[in-house]
Amino acid sequence: MEGHGLLNARFSLMFVAYCLAAAAVRAQSMTGEVRLHVEDPESLGVKAMVEIRSDANQYFSAQMSDEAGMLVAKRLPFGVYQVRAQASGFAEYSGSLEVRSAVPVEHTIQLRLASVASTVTVNMTETLIDPSRSGAVNQLGAETIEQRAESLQELVNSQPGWLYEGNAVLHPRGSEYQTQFIVDGVPLTDNRSPGFGPEIKADDVESMAVYTAGFPAEYGRKMGGVIEVNTAREVRNGLHGEAVVSGGSFDTVGAFSQVQYGWGKNALGVSASGDATSHYLNPVVPDNFTNQGTTGGFSARYERDFSASDRLTLSVRHEFSRYEIPNEIIQEAAGQLQNGNNLETLGMVGYQHIFSSDVVMDLRGMVRDNADGLRSNPFSTPIIAFLNNYFREVYFKGAVSVHHGRQEWKIGV
Repeated sequence: MEGHGLLNARFSLMFVAYCLAAAAVRAQSMTGEVRLHVEDPESLGVKAMVEIRSDANQYFSAQMSDEAGMLVAKRLPFGVYQVRAQASGFAEYSGSLEVRSAVPVEHTIQLRLASVASTVTVNMTETLIDPSRSGAVNQLGAETIEQRAESLQELVNSQPGWLYEGNAVLHPRGSEYQTQFIVDGVPLTDNRSPGFGPEIKADDVESMAVYTAGFPAEYGRKMGGVIEVNTAREVRNGLHGEAVVSGGSFDTVGAFSQVQYGWGKNALGVSASGDATSHYLNPVVPDNFTNQGTTGGFSARYERDFSASDRLTLSVRHEFSRYEIPNEIIQEAAGQLQNGNNLETLGMVGYQHIFSSDVVMDLRGMVRDNADGLRSNPFSTPIIAFLNNYFREVYFKGAVSVHHGRQEWKIGV
């Protein structure tokens, strides 16, 4: 009996270990990073302009390496990238590299001395198709998002396989409630509609990956569609920012601004947005009674590289929406007024440690408060409606990724 009990205990431990492994870092971002070193023929660092491009991922970045020739490109979706480097007195470099793991890719660019007279023929590496990807994923880069200047939901709806309901709820391949949002590596599991809840503004999104099939195992339960949103900007030294002002019919106005400052191993970014309109929801009558609405948000993000192996990320985000419920004619005549409001505040912390060139650990935590309210005045008819919902969500994820050849093993909880 004692041996039988010991066998059961061992089996239970194996089962628990299997369950932890099967969790496999659900909602880990499918991105990696590249660490470039630009050097001359004597292996000395060179300050150069480096361009990184992937047509399939809609990614493009042009940055200057530091005096030692070092440059780090973060949050690159898995795929094939074309790399170009230019420096005064050297011939232009053109090559390719692949990002297949969360483990950073170390890549050295050795520039050759420029000839007095030369003819150079550059054959670009094809980056429109990723031959190693087994499933379809639609990537939206910063340039595409900026040109379209739509809401987050409309950007997703522009991709194949999505239906858009009147209340702005997304339906992947006709599924009713199977959409999983991943924001900066953290899942938001509740059903989200910008009409009845705050959302991240499209101007605040740096890139997106949209899945309707071939879901990575990390994304867990939601099997209708997965939307991975990255709000972090490319880290560059110095002060950088932008401001956007918009306007339209129905007294619609909006503004967005973001500022980022990078110094040494630190980066701090802040963004804010606000919108107002007199046509917030679809009115039940053409007269468009009581349909004012305002939305706004604020976010801040701090990132520090303590060393080449350790990185800390802190971020906080607050979004709100306040709006009137449209009246029918009889309700307007009675003087009805119903107001809705939504608030969402979340804080996230992330820590990454690289054990070796093949092993990386990622820890993430989040606390999120969400509140919804509805109020009616005494003249509301035929029903006086009210609502006061609130929930707090606490989330933690720990993951270790081991990269070997073209294989990547992940275990987490």
